[in-house]
Amino acid sequence: MRVRKASINVIVNLLTFALGLLPSFIVRKAFLDSLGNELLGLTSLYTNIIGLLSIVELGIGSAIIYSLYKPFAENDQVKVKGYLQFYSKFYNAVGCIILVLGIIVSFFLQFFIKDQINLLDAQLYFLLFLVNTIITYFFSYKICILNVAQDGYKVAIGTTASKLLVSILQLAMLKFYPSLYVFLIIQIAVSLLYFLFMDLYIKSKYPWIKVTSGKISSEERSSLIKNVKALFMHKIGGILVLGTSNIVISAFINLTVVGIFNSYSMILGAAQGLISSSLSGVSASVGNLLAEDDKSAAYKVHKRLFFLSFWLVSFATISLLNTIGQFVLLWLGDGQVLDRLSIILLVINFYFFLMRGSVERFKEGGGIYVQDRYAPLAEAAINLGASIILVKLIGLPGVLLGTLLSNVTVIFWVKPKMVYKYIFKVGLIEYFKMYAKYLLIGCIPLVLTYFATMPLKETKSVYALMGNCVINIVLINVMYYFIFRKNEEFIYFKGLLGALIGKFKISTIVVRLKQKDF
Repeated sequence: MRVRKASINVIVNLLTFALGLLPSFIVRKAFLDSLGNELLGLTSLYTNIIGLLSIVELGIGSAIIYSLYKPFAENDQVKVKGYLQFYSKFYNAVGCIILVLGIIVSFFLQFFIKDQINLLDAQLYFLLFLVNTIITYFFSYKICILNVAQDGYKVAIGTTASKLLVSILQLAMLKFYPSLYVFLIIQIAVSLLYFLFMDLYIKSKYPWIKVTSGKISSEERSSLIKNVKALFMHKIGGILVLGTSNIVISAFINLTVVGIFNSYSMILGAAQGLISSSLSGVSASVGNLLAEDDKSAAYKVHKRLFFLSFWLVSFATISLLNTIGQFVLLWLGDGQVLDRLSIILLVINFYFFLMRGSVERFKEGGGIYVQDRYAPLAEAAINLGASIILVKLIGLPGVLLGTLLSNVTVIFWVKPKMVYKYIFKVGLIEYFKMYAKYLLIGCIPLVLTYFATMPLKETKSVYALMGNCVINIVLINVMYYFIFRKNEEFIYFKGLLGALIGKFKISTIVVRLKQKDF
């Protein structure tokens, strides 16, 4: 059951993410053509500022989901409702705090936009961004029940449908009446509709949520608060590392560079989303697996997930390094291309960030929040300090180098140390041996594809880009097949894929037989 549900989540997450991907790229191109690079940079800046304000959320969502696994599995409706009530009250308070903080921040925006945009318009745009964010805090708390039930694919379907609707409406608006005000109002209206629909669906699927009187013990409440305090540290670190780049670029360079930088970030984010969607469906399964307390089985699953992560992440990293500049040139034009050093650093950060995916899933599934609570603060301090110093010396590459330094010096080894020590009971050296082995293997297709695609990279042609992509797809995957064909993890996933295809064929035959009149 666990493998089947995880497989469904993976497939649906992939399909829905891919379906919502193309419209977002089309909308960004239309936005750039209709409203310009400065407003594009402004929207990216505001996304980061709102992200910083969300620090008051404290990570309660992750703590609640972890706490819900056991009572939901035991069908303890009273306890599940108790946690949801706690979640609801907390999120309502968070929404109000963020609203107040956002209003205060709106009076200091001139320090970031440097008179590039009319201040009153900039403040009103920001308040609309703020409203769109606050909606999630007042309506989203119930959705976690679907993730705990391993029905995250239903959330993915609903989210994708709302994104497609937003994209269609925004494209029509940008064509006939270009206005950032209307652009943001569309997002707010569709977000409201999405959350109202999901609320109705959850009420119909779990009617007991409405009528049950929830309750959690004082010990459970204390444990939850303890995890929340630890998650707050992680939340601060994560936001300061991932959410300050646009602010530093805007403050020390300008909004135009913010817009260009975020076009590349959007591409990398799309690739990251596809990979995360491929693996996110197993998150709830990891939580359920750890509840069984079988450390050898958990370690075996980790090695399999690490192998799968490496294949997907290294393939994406190498392909992006070879194609991203050419793609941006065709997509947005000559003035939107970054320097080569910035691209290399972006892609390296992408690799290091995603390759800790398996470790993070076991860390979250095992509820390890307290033991390394200070590590994200150290990472954030190094990132912000190094970025500010280096951006003054070498510009945009300095911001990216600051992020890389903070990752390598702290999180790269702290997170696996926690998981290997408290969950697998295995020496950390085994992790680094596995990491180094795969990294060295990845260098082989990296070098070969770099030289194989060199004649195509600088050509501004759709056909050259397609040829570039085909070379990467074929060369990397064929090479990995021959290297890993006798690998235990590869054999496992090959068998799993074969079983899924076999079940699909059987299901298709059964459906066709039912449609016949015998």
